[in-house]
Amino acid sequence: MRWYFALDEPGANGQTGEDAKTAVRSALAVGGLEPCLLYHGKPHALCTWMQRQGVRVIDAAPSFLDTIRHAQAAGAYRPHSIGHWLRVMIQQIEQARDYVLYTDCDIIFLKRFDWSQIRPRFFAAAPAFRPDNWNYFNAGVMVLNVPAMRSTYPALETHIRARILSGEHPSYDDETALNEAYRGHWDRLQPALNWKPYWVYSSAAIVLHFHGPKLNALESMAAGDWSADNPTADTYQRLLTGHRSAYQAWLTALGDRLQLADPALAIRLVNTAAALSRLRPAAPDLSFLDFKMFPE
Repeated sequence: MRWYFALDEPGANGQTGEDAKTAVRSALAVGGLEPCLLYHGKPHALCTWMQRQGVRVIDAAPSFLDTIRHAQAAGAYRPHSIGHWLRVMIQQIEQARDYVLYTDCDIIFLKRFDWSQIRPRFFAAAPAFRPDNWNYFNAGVMVLNVPAMRSTYPALETHIRARILSGEHPSYDDETALNEAYRGHWDRLQPALNWKPYWVYSSAAIVLHFHGPKLNALESMAAGDWSADNPTADTYQRLLTGHRSAYQAWLTALGDRLQLADPALAIRLVNTAAALSRLRPAAPDLSFLDFKMFPE
């Protein structure tokens, strides 16, 4: 299966770039995937590293980048990342395959899986916050029907441009756009293919997605250096304190798994797991995990 992931130049300079390396190492270890990186920005050392691993690096940009720039200059829009928007361009870039896999960079392939058995109408995705809440999907792992997505792309682009230019959604993102535009038209992907570390440890998980705090954030919280001074930081802290044992189990298991492929990362994972045991137990408000974007 051809596998796409995406990032931009700022992401390549930070944790996202390191996460992407880990994702590629895990993909090569399980096999059965043909990695392609969609990249937006100036030439970067990370792209060279990717090519050395056999990753096809493709320069890409959203077709509506002009709208993003215009709204940004007017103070009506604050893009979280151009790299995130690249996922909606896959059907315009891919010309050879009818079905492809997309994942975010902050994932780890745990097992080989026959992705070819998934044949969605448009795309298949798993729940975002709870494994049984299908009201809103997470776009971090998707199997795409390329021809079907290509046929609907003009309408999707029109929708995205209008939303960004409206100024009503200053942090509008690609996941929200896809949930809006394809409501009722996407297929369910089994949660094991987009498993979150705060869902408890499961040996059945096939792809682990660090949806929420990444390793650097977990290290900071474990060290007591975390400042929950904004909504995202507060959410990350509540996820960790509310599911500490699950994070410890996953970090320990991943440390054992990666000790040969990436010894330095393995040590960080195991040390962070041990440090988390010193955190004070807490039962924070986790009601945000029940988020529903649409009325039922």
